[in-house]
Amino acid sequence: MSRLDLVVLGFLNRQPMHGYEIISYFDKRGIEMWTRVKTPSVYKTLQRLEKKGFITGEMKQEGNNPPRKVFTITNEGRAYFMELLNYFLWGKDRSHTPMDFWNAFRFVRKNVTRSEFLEILENHEKKLEQMEIKMKEKHQQAVEDGDIPEFPFFAKIMHGTMRKMKALELDALNQIKKAAMLPENNKDFKEENK
Repeated sequence: MSRLDLVVLGFLNRQPMHGYEIISYFDKRGIEMWTRVKTPSVYKTLQRLEKKGFITGEMKQEGNNPPRKVFTITNEGRAYFMELLNYFLWGKDRSHTPMDFWNAFRFVRKNVTRSEFLEILENHEKKLEQMEIKMKEKHQQAVEDGDIPEFPFFAKIMHGTMRKMKALELDALNQIKKAAMLPENNKDFKEENK
């Protein structure tokens, strides 16, 4: 599953755009750091997504600017986008990082119901807890095997920092959950299935 496909389709799901607009979004928001791709690959991704029928392109001219190909997401593209969104939000495989979750999280607005939103947050909390348990188990095993006679000073500092980061992330998740329950935020959710 492609992080870049998720981001490109996520932007196109919001509104039709040309390639340069998408790249500008990348630059302004530092998205290339989140997705670990270089912005020139956006054009290749647009071509590939268009060939697959996930987007359509139409030449348009704005003012005195040269014509540009403006891309619109198709129904098939929306279905693929939702597949990608769910894949990254739910962390379906071991290669997922917390950055993958937060990168996908930027696209939840109006794409998930409130109940799905809360389930996604709960799932991410569980994954953070599981990750910490695994790290402790691996460290303990390394100590028992004699692979780590003593933690170096910098590793102790990094371990403490990682624990603080996890606590901050959990706090953010709790704040987001509370805010999700406020009536004024109903507009950010897809309507619940009846």
